[in-house]
Amino acid sequence: MTITDLLPPLLIPLPAILAGIATRLMPRKAHAIAPVAAAIAFGIALVLTILPHHADHGLFRFDTLSTVMVLLVSFLGAVVLRFAARYLAGDPALPRFLSWMSLTLSSVLLMVISNHLLLMLGAWVATSLFLNQLLLHNPQRAGAVFAARKKFVFSRMAEVSMLVAILLLHEGHKTWRIDELSASIALGNHQGLVAASLLLAFCAMLKSAQFPFHSWLPDTMDTPTPVSAFMHAGIINGGGFLVLRLSPVFVAVPVSLHLLVIVGSVTAAFGAIVMLAQPGVKRSLAFSTIAQMGFMMIQCGLGAWGLALLHLVAHSLYKAHAFLHAGSTIGATPRAAVPLATPALALGVMAGTTLVVLAVTTLHWLAPAAAVVPLAFHLILALALAYGIARAWSGHRASLTRALVVAAGIVLSSMLLHAAAGFVLTGMAEHKAPVWLVAWVGFVFTLLFLFQSMLWRASAHPLGRKLYIHALNGFYVGTLANRLLGRLWPSRSLS
Repeated sequence: MTITDLLPPLLIPLPAILAGIATRLMPRKAHAIAPVAAAIAFGIALVLTILPHHADHGLFRFDTLSTVMVLLVSFLGAVVLRFAARYLAGDPALPRFLSWMSLTLSSVLLMVISNHLLLMLGAWVATSLFLNQLLLHNPQRAGAVFAARKKFVFSRMAEVSMLVAILLLHEGHKTWRIDELSASIALGNHQGLVAASLLLAFCAMLKSAQFPFHSWLPDTMDTPTPVSAFMHAGIINGGGFLVLRLSPVFVAVPVSLHLLVIVGSVTAAFGAIVMLAQPGVKRSLAFSTIAQMGFMMIQCGLGAWGLALLHLVAHSLYKAHAFLHAGSTIGATPRAAVPLATPALALGVMAGTTLVVLAVTTLHWLAPAAAVVPLAFHLILALALAYGIARAWSGHRASLTRALVVAAGIVLSSMLLHAAAGFVLTGMAEHKAPVWLVAWVGFVFTLLFLFQSMLWRASAHPLGRKLYIHALNGFYVGTLANRLLGRLWPSRSLS
């Protein structure tokens, strides 16, 4: 490999690295340097996406996955840094904040283009350490310090798991390069893969706040809003990226993918239920992210790689916008629960199911070569449409026609995305999930649909009021984690 091979990908994180240094040396210009540097990084990534280069098989890799992730991370980084410069205007610690945010951005960019296991781990560790400094922006706030400690502990657990997995992979395949590792697995060498894949799955669950390791994410909402938005730029969804990047390792050991599906299903249901009980906007968004990360793990575990990547991008953009827009919801009047009559639910189920079946049949007829989407995702789409149609008809029957038109548009868009997903990530290791696993996902989301359909009656029943209290407190899983952390790390300051 020559310097001309290394230079193009190195140009991507370079502006953010220089900004992290420059904001310390020129603090009065920090508000201008950091956003401009992030925008330059996005511009370089955009140019490298268009222009051909030859850095795909050395220390760095610029395939479809890394290209999409680089564009996503650099774009969100530029937007959030610009927002942060205005959000914290007048804060004497602004230069330090922008410096750590720029260095965090550079580490994430380095992580997503890495083709070397140790380089990816190093970037992963740097991302976590720099993020920890952002969480401690207000060290006088006890909640922020405790959240940083919890994130610190969970991150070290994830990194140790990843390090051991990498050492096992190197021992069995004699290479640090991800492309060579994939080739070795394709040739039938499965040495060390069972333990490595399970450790990597554990690492992904910790990184992406999967149940029961999720409580660090809601606790970090005590930090400035730009940090919460920035965490969706390849940080909280880093677990999904890890599974996608090392998919050959996971496909070779199906039990690791089965574990991701089971844990992801529980996480998705848990996050969706707890989210509904949160009075604060940011905590509600945090539990929504937990639910979405669980859904992303389901997609990865079922081998729907393209769908997982599309979901990762769409959720990151939406949730970053939601956090940056969270202040505008202050003072807004909450919508009252809409009673869902049985006829409305029946109509919703019939209409949603019919629309999905017609769309799937049409797609198969028009594009028979399109990738097959697991049945569970069609069921989840039908249930979502059923709930939306039932709410529209129960709330205002005059809007039923509009709801059906909107539902048809959603189905059409979803089917087009499903078809496109098969062409997004080509050459990925194929995985066909067993029937029982797909049935498990369908069962969990059917129960969640029934729960949401009856939720409007909860306040009128003693059991519903008790459930609300428990959900408000996250079913006390976070409390247990806090007690364990208090024993492990009593009251010392975080170094």
